[in-house]
Amino acid sequence: MSYFTKKRRSLGMYAAVTIALLALCTWRLEIDWGLILANFQVSVVRFTKTYLPMDFSQLREQLYQLWITVVISIAGAFVGMLLAFFSSLAISSKTSRYRVLKYLVRALASLTRNIPEAVWAVLLLPLLWYGDFLGFLVLCIISYGFLTRSFADSIDETNASCIKALEATGANYWQIVVHAVIPETMPSLISWTLYAAENNIRSATVVGMLAGGGIGYLMSIYQGGLYIGYTGYQLMASCILLIIITVIITDQISAQIRKRII
Repeated sequence: MSYFTKKRRSLGMYAAVTIALLALCTWRLEIDWGLILANFQVSVVRFTKTYLPMDFSQLREQLYQLWITVVISIAGAFVGMLLAFFSSLAISSKTSRYRVLKYLVRALASLTRNIPEAVWAVLLLPLLWYGDFLGFLVLCIISYGFLTRSFADSIDETNASCIKALEATGANYWQIVVHAVIPETMPSLISWTLYAAENNIRSATVVGMLAGGGIGYLMSIYQGGLYIGYTGYQLMASCILLIIITVIITDQISAQIRKRII
């Protein structure tokens, strides 16, 4: 009975905290739940009339821009992976050799990881202006920050005996990396890179809307009022559907590759 009593108390405590946070947010944001519920049906009808039926009149252009988005996402993840691997060697406890370099690289990786891709797009926009290269650069930056931390954690989890055995034979630093670190961490590195590519496809739409390039740029045009009436919103809805289908396909492909590797 004491076990179930503790469970009930824990559940009651979590429920009380949740209700208190909801009440605080409602008060602070001045949310009128009654008004929201009363107008919910009206909002659904308005949403349906605005975005449906989807307009596929520009499907060829949308597919082309979607292809650009996928290419930019994969290229950004690949280049970010290469840079992140060497940076992870500098900050991992198993492979780092210089303390100053370790702290500098860790600070750089933390900076690039914690700034959202939308902020990077806005910051770099005055330097490079709109275009596919700007979108690629932003995705490369966020992939670098994410993968550096992930790769470093993977290297830290490797078996130290292999590294010590090679050190005992007189192997130099890069021989240890090639013959001990890479074979031990390769499945994890590939898995994290695939995950970064998946995230890039999702992020590339927002980056494209802000910095140009890919299907996100088309969506910004549709939203910008260059198409009269509801046509722009209906074209946006078709773009969103294509993005959802692409994300689902890439998730399935990535999952199959992970199964074969891991």
